[in-house]
Amino acid sequence: MFCSKCGKDLIENAKFCAHCGTQVGASLQLAQETPDNTSKLSEASNLAGQAVKKAVNAAGDVASVVAIQVGDLNGDGKVDMEDFKIAMGMAKGVAVSATNEAVRIGKEALKSDMAKDAAAGAAVGAAVAIPIPLIGPAAGAVVGAGLGIYKNITKK
Repeated sequence: MFCSKCGKDLIENAKFCAHCGTQVGASLQLAQETPDNTSKLSEASNLAGQAVKKAVNAAGDVASVVAIQVGDLNGDGKVDMEDFKIAMGMAKGVAVSATNEAVRIGKEALKSDMAKDAAAGAAVGAAVAIPIPLIGPAAGAVVGAGLGIYKNITKK
């Protein structure tokens, strides 16, 4: 015979379930001769739900710890506006360094003969294309730069 509440085996002639304490009544005994699959499924569902809840809570706790470890830039144990200000300062420093490096590389590139020929061709192409409405100075500069590069490549 099985308990109608928890589905566990009942001790013979027991008046209460040894597992959950539910009273075993004479009128219920006939219905309990076979296992109640519904109560077992309900119990399994409850256990699974509790396990998922524990896993979600644990994942949330881990995420909080990681967020604090990554985002707490001033070491005060919380992620706040001060950490944001520090992060913005760091980002600004990286942006300034990247810009300075790009300018340095650009200056070096402009020293090459090819860059000089492309710039000269772009200037001429833009000036020539100003009066042509469909082409315009931007397209003229691109064509002129291409011709300047071609001229540089074919030099002997």
